[in-house]
Amino acid sequence: MIAAVISEYRKFFSTRMWWVLTLSMFAYFLLIAGGMGYMLAHEAQNGGLPPELIDSYRTAVYGLGPSMGYVFPALIGAMAVTAEYRHSTILPTFLGEPRRAVVMAAKAVAAVPMGFVVGLAGTLACLAGGAIGLEIAGVGAQLGAGATWRGLALSVLAMTLWALVGVGLGMLVISQVGVIIAVLVFTQLVEPLARLGLAAFPATAPSAKYLPGAASDAITGGGSIYAMAGLGGAGAYLRVWQGALVLAAYGVVFGLIGYFLRIRRDVA
Repeated sequence: MIAAVISEYRKFFSTRMWWVLTLSMFAYFLLIAGGMGYMLAHEAQNGGLPPELIDSYRTAVYGLGPSMGYVFPALIGAMAVTAEYRHSTILPTFLGEPRRAVVMAAKAVAAVPMGFVVGLAGTLACLAGGAIGLEIAGVGAQLGAGATWRGLALSVLAMTLWALVGVGLGMLVISQVGVIIAVLVFTQLVEPLARLGLAAFPATAPSAKYLPGAASDAITGGGSIYAMAGLGGAGAYLRVWQGALVLAAYGVVFGLIGYFLRIRRDVA
């Protein structure tokens, strides 16, 4: 198992994929968090938004990673599996380690620190950009508050778990192009609409908090742009530990289904 994990790390660092995605995410969130921080603070000071909710706006800006950026660690985790099938390196991998369950478990283990690195980069970008935007607008960044750093730490945790979910998705989809499209469409379109639709009806609203994005928001305490938009699912989120368990469960379920339906098949 140790040899398999070391092999996975070598695969990660032998390509540019991980650092290109990480740098792209950092630049993206530096810009988005800065702009959103300034806009929300400016509107709160000028009557466009309730000024008493400025703490919620600050939390939402600092927590943009799990709300909008989880696509990046998810893709890194997914491509750890799908890239091997695309480039046919999965053949020597399975020849070197015939136990396919061990190979996939090694990919999941290796994805944890990679997800942590990506999550840390994204969180720091949100912190830097958001703090600059808030300060320019004349609202304190609250960098000395314990609640701020707790939220940032939980944001890194949520992003790390998304890398595990990505590995499960990669095992389920196999196709690299297919998993990229699936992750982008689901995270940017399907789930936001699903959360909106479920929250619109009292009978289905409580189920919205079990969607993966809602579970991700719950890890950071539910203070997200979706909560501000009223997409919290009956106005409630899971607890932090419950959100972490639900998000991890998505990765495990995706991985198990993918293993039995896809990974165990003969490689074409």
